[in-house]
Order: sequence, then C-alpha cells, then structure tokens
Amino acid sequence: MRFALFPLLLALAACPGSLNDRASGADDNGSGSGSGSGAGGLPYNECHFAVDCVPAGPKCCDCPTHAVPVTDPVQMACANVDCPTPSCPSPMEAACESGKCVLVCSPVDHDAFGNCNTASCADGFATDGNGCLTCACAAPTVHECIADGECARVRADCCGCMMGGNDAAVPASQVGEWEAMLNCPTNPSCPTQNTCAPDLAARCVAGECTLVSGALPGNACGRPDLPSCGADEVCTVNANDQATMQGVGVCLPR
Repeated sequence: MRFALFPLLLALAACPGSLNDRASGADDNGSGSGSGSGAGGLPYNECHFAVDCVPAGPKCCDCPTHAVPVTDPVQMACANVDCPTPSCPSPMEAACESGKCVLVCSPVDHDAFGNCNTASCADGFATDGNGCLTCACAAPTVHECIADGECARVRADCCGCMMGGNDAAVPASQVGEWEAMLNCPTNPSCPTQNTCAPDLAARCVAGECTLVSGALPGNACGRPDLPSCGADEVCTVNANDQATMQGVGVCLPR
C-alpha cells in the first residue's frame, strides 16, 4: 500500500521547530479508532484490484482528487470527453485498498536516466501539496540534523510516555536544555500507565528531529547517508510508506 491522498501520513514529519512548540507533540500509541465493520469482511466492496478503479476529478477534465470504480456512471460518461493533457501538481493513480478505490501517489524514478535527474538530496526529497514526494530536493527552514544519530527521543512532558505522558524528538545536543526547560518536580503526578509506542524512534526527516514509526527499509535511498542503488536499480519514491514518511525512496529494478 502506498500513500493515499487522504489522510496524509507525512504529518509525522511535521515536527515543530522550537523546543517550546515540541512540548505539545503527542506520542502515537497506535490505538487508532479504526473504521472497519467488525463483521470479518471488507468494509467496502468497490473493487478487488487496482484495475477496477480509475482516478477522477470534480469535472471530467480536472486533475484527479479521488478514485472511483471503472463502472461509475459519471466516470464512464467522462471517458468519451476529449480533454487536453492536464498540468497536475503530482502524478496520482488509482488503487484498491480494503475493497475501496483510493487515489495514491505514483512512483517516480530519481535517476539521471529516469524521470528525475537528482538521485540524492541532503535532506530528502520535497513533498508537494498532495503529500507525494517529488523530483525536487527538500529545502527545510530548520536544520537541526543531517543523520538519525543526531536526534534523541525525550519525554515531551514531565511524565513521558513511560508514565502515561508523551514523548518528543530533539537534537541530541539539546537533551539537557530540553530537560531543564521542562522544570519537572522530583516526583511528578502521572497516570503511571505506559503509553509508549515501541516502534517509534527519533529520526532526522527533512532536517528536523521527529518521532517516526518504523525503521527505513534496507533498500532505502535518496540521501547521502544511504547507500547508492545498484547498476540495475533506480531510486524510486512513493513506492514504500516507511520510506515516504522519511522523505526518501527505495531502490527498485529498472
């Protein structure tokens, strides 16, 4: 599954720039409310495969904003409309997820011989308005880090997730300053319930320290600290959710 247009998972990388702002960041404990029917089957029955879906816009010739089944009557009527080639912000395509047609980011090659001529960016690749990674390099306004090792996971409040509070990510060099800013009592009053999400880690994303769920895949590419792709591979973005959340791609066969 790749990133769907809504919700944008890259919100994980939206780490506030100042120490004071970070104190409001919550540690995701993975207890999402969920929207399944609970009946054991798929909550939707629009599709079985991606070919059962097509991108669609508000009007026939508009850029796609969602996806519908190929049998959708409005979409079938649009198939007979002669539209000019649209200039859309990012390449999107239809996919079938849990029986529902959704719009996802299309994979984009980052290689001198592919669609883009930049195979590596110091801060990862830029994100467009649809939440898709692009050919451009990210240009962060805050430069806290270059590599994951320059970031540290800290408690965001006096309790921290170990005692029912929240965690945050800050530059490793600012941990002492962060703890001093919290100005916590020796024995803070906390729920004492561990709410830590075990797969969260402090990582450097687009120049900022943030908590990210899951590690980069072994074939991640697109930053100077990551291995280059092999001779028969190309660095491709929007093809792996974990990599996309951290602004990089994965090496795939040409």
